[in-house]
Amino acid sequence: MPEEINFLQLACLLKVTQNTILERFGSSINASIFDASNIAGTLKQNGLIDFTAYYPGPNEIMVTDVGKALIAEAEAKSTEPFDKLDEAVLSQLSGGKRIPVELQNTLNLRPRDLALRLYKLNKQGYIIYNLKSGGVDLLLTESGFLKVNAMAPMQQPAPQAQMQQPAMQNQADRPASMPTMQAAGDPSKPMPEMRPGMKIGKGIIAGVVIIVIIAAAAIYYAHVYAHLI
Repeated sequence: MPEEINFLQLACLLKVTQNTILERFGSSINASIFDASNIAGTLKQNGLIDFTAYYPGPNEIMVTDVGKALIAEAEAKSTEPFDKLDEAVLSQLSGGKRIPVELQNTLNLRPRDLALRLYKLNKQGYIIYNLKSGGVDLLLTESGFLKVNAMAPMQQPAPQAQMQQPAMQNQADRPASMPTMQAAGDPSKPMPEMRPGMKIGKGIIAGVVIIVIIAAAAIYYAHVYAHLI
């Protein structure tokens, strides 16, 4: 079994039917005569096809037993369950890789193994491919796109920034001049500061009033007592 086969060659091999003519092979793979001749020569060198060499033709292309075995292996691979390698290939395609050689270089995978994987993903409906100008372009299908999104890890929501509350100062740490109560009308405004001088003044006034009252009462009773004598 040839190891050098790649997905382009496998895809072109699948285009060979019982009535494929070498001179018209370019139209089958959407390539120029020059590109089609190079691909047909590579397939024959790898033992996957054979063709006659009559001039001026036509020359019929035939799939060899080796080519049929490769197609049978690809069909068997396409029925296997989806695995991590398939996941890696789809992820790379989702990231912008569109040709097999880019996938091969990124994944460091043998061309033949990659060819079988791409065939599997195509058969399972995750990708499609287009042959043109002697190359092949790969595209995700809707199923492939949804599969990639389903494989992506769930992103945890970013923790919300906690509002920093101003630290409550201990009353023992407050300066003596700071108020410890707030006005009942407006909680945002502090109570007026109680000055020690105000408390002392009111006490003196109250004492003077009491003394005056007692003195007046004493004078009154002394006057009454004098008249009685």
